[in-house]
Amino acid sequence: MTELSTLLGRWFDLDRGDLDSLHGGNVDRVVARRLRFNRPAPAGTVDGAVEVLVVENQGVWLWGRDGDGRYVEKEDDPGADWHDTGENSEEFWLHQAAFDAVCSLPASRSAQGFDQAAVRRIEQASTPLPCRAWRWPGTGHTMSYRGASVVMTCGGDGDVWVVAAAPTEADLGWLDELDLTWDESDSRRGH
Repeated sequence: MTELSTLLGRWFDLDRGDLDSLHGGNVDRVVARRLRFNRPAPAGTVDGAVEVLVVENQGVWLWGRDGDGRYVEKEDDPGADWHDTGENSEEFWLHQAAFDAVCSLPASRSAQGFDQAAVRRIEQASTPLPCRAWRWPGTGHTMSYRGASVVMTCGGDGDVWVVAAAPTEADLGWLDELDLTWDESDSRRGH
């Protein structure tokens, strides 16, 4: 639990009540209150036998918990099947928090077409989060971090979409040393 509270504390302002909730095993409440990009589903929202927990901000993707307690995800389409994320509760909510952080923190960089060499440089300089790959927002979706920064990579064999974010520009300094071209957005340039 110490690692979880440390990671969440890097991205969000946590107070004593939050820390007590985390140590009491209520990571879901702490994270759900802080979601800014995606949103918690209203209590009691179900889709078949799944309790919907989080809805993507445009409503295209859902995450939930099935009757066996597994965390699942799917496209928000009546014909789509739910897929097990393979995550336990802490991993699932940490993943939700990391995804929200990468989409919401003020210092950010993103690129649509990194090759495998660029991705390897990022991976070698960061630590993977203990989360599984999600199907959304892209195949091969993984999360890593370094200090207060969080990095999402989406893609597989070809070009990879990478988004990185942190509370301050200084927190992303390590990425700036990797000689990468951020062709989609870069908060240092106001876009």
